[in-house]
Amino acid sequence: MNLRVPLLAMALACGLHGGWALATSALQPAQARAAGQVLLDALKRNDSQAVFELLSPDLQKLTTVERVRERLQQQGTILGSRITDVSTGVDDSTVEAELRGTSGSRPLVLVLDGRGRLLGWELDQKDTPIKQIATNFITALSQGRVVDARSLLIRSLQDEVSPQDLLNRWKNLEKLTGTFQRLRSTVVASEGGPQQLVLVTTQFQRVTDNLFVILDPEGHIIGVDFPEDPAQPGTPLP
Repeated sequence: MNLRVPLLAMALACGLHGGWALATSALQPAQARAAGQVLLDALKRNDSQAVFELLSPDLQKLTTVERVRERLQQQGTILGSRITDVSTGVDDSTVEAELRGTSGSRPLVLVLDGRGRLLGWELDQKDTPIKQIATNFITALSQGRVVDARSLLIRSLQDEVSPQDLLNRWKNLEKLTGTFQRLRSTVVASEGGPQQLVLVTTQFQRVTDNLFVILDPEGHIIGVDFPEDPAQPGTPLP
């Protein structure tokens, strides 16, 4: 058995003091800070084209410059921003920032790939009623705006569910229920605890059913439960 190559690889991976050097494709902290600032500047300018070009390829496939423009208009004017923290993982970097608008400041978390492109983000939702967040989520899914819908998920869930995964889950739901028709009502079933529950009554072509949207105390979506086909595995998110 030839051990030369494995032993050489181990030697290269070891640090000078006997520790392990972690191979990483993520940006260095200074690079991540610079990339995050570029994105924040584009957001402040309300530059939808620049923001679109800074999205990862997976996000670009499922949105358009026009949809980015609409999203920026909904977020309102950004008067200023500052980066509060930067951390680097194995294959992505996290940039924590604060956006200052006419109604005050809101935390924003950006997740960047090894080329500084946006993989996901998490914007503080504590001032938005959970009923509205759940409605916005289902509305975005029904209109094919999966990038917008995914941004309402808690960041850890965004790591697990890609935009394409989210689109596929909605398409699978419509195979069971028929095509989306309209939202009929939104009811808050539980509010104020560690898990908040909103029921979104949704009319499809063949059935009207409740979609369960679960949120954390800060208003981030931590789970979604779609109706299940008895002949197929369940489709809860995550």
